[in-house]
Amino acid sequence: MVKTKFGVSASLHPEKIPAPEEILNFAVQAENCGYDSLWMGDHVAFHGHYTDSLTTLAAFAVKTSKITIGTAVFLVPLRRPAISAKIAATVDFLSGGNRFIFGIGIGGEGQKEFELCGVPVAERSKRTDESIEIIKKLWTGENVQHKGKFWNFSSVRQTPAPLTKGGPPIWVGGRSDAARKRAVTKGNGYISYLYSSEKFKDGLQQMHNYANKIGTTLQIDEGLWTPAHHAFIYSHKDEKRALTSGIKNLSRRYNMDFNGIAEKYLIFGPPEKCVEEIENFKNAGAKHFVFKHAGPPEEELDQLALLSEEVIARTRD
Repeated sequence: MVKTKFGVSASLHPEKIPAPEEILNFAVQAENCGYDSLWMGDHVAFHGHYTDSLTTLAAFAVKTSKITIGTAVFLVPLRRPAISAKIAATVDFLSGGNRFIFGIGIGGEGQKEFELCGVPVAERSKRTDESIEIIKKLWTGENVQHKGKFWNFSSVRQTPAPLTKGGPPIWVGGRSDAARKRAVTKGNGYISYLYSSEKFKDGLQQMHNYANKIGTTLQIDEGLWTPAHHAFIYSHKDEKRALTSGIKNLSRRYNMDFNGIAEKYLIFGPPEKCVEEIENFKNAGAKHFVFKHAGPPEEELDQLALLSEEVIARTRD
């Protein structure tokens, strides 16, 4: 049986641009606190300050030695697949292999990003599917060719190939039926976002049903396919303060009103309440958690330790 794993996503806040050493120190502290994985979100131009996800993960790979690193999630349609394949393969190579997870998504909530990159929002799904096909071809390190709707090329080779045999695992993020189907047919896992445990359970069952329909299985127990959950979290002994602060900080970070959303999807409150919520997701089938701090920015490093010692330690298998 595959053990449940726990990761943390670096949070870059809108108030100020962090110093480089702050970002790198977060990676070191995450590994020292015993987290299984370390993640970066991805935007080309969004609310707040985002460093490039893949180049930041390359730096994380150098500053750490054991922790798994990943994107949660990389917005595939905003880049040409040849460039995405090259940089992702380099991250895998520099991390030593078997440490990198390429979490991907189609984006769309930041339409200005698509305008900036010259990509029609309506094409994001089809561009993502074709990009995945090209990326997997290029990761072989062999001479490959492609003829598709958006890209065409004759025999070409990218090296060095990823050190991870077959290329790093691809986890698909998203809330739509299309994202879940993509996770079954093209991915090695799925990352839910803004989900309740009930919706997670239903979504996972839907993916099992779809896999059966097309004559395959989700090899979860073998560790070859991973159902993961990305969760905003803020653990504080004062439950009301945790919720109020979570709403305030998430609303500011994403430039939208999180009232009503946070109550449903934020994991908040005393450690025992957070543990209960995590157990609900575990019972629903989640095998990997990606936590993102939702409280005051100045508490983020303290939360790294608190979550590890007071929450995760109570719910590890």
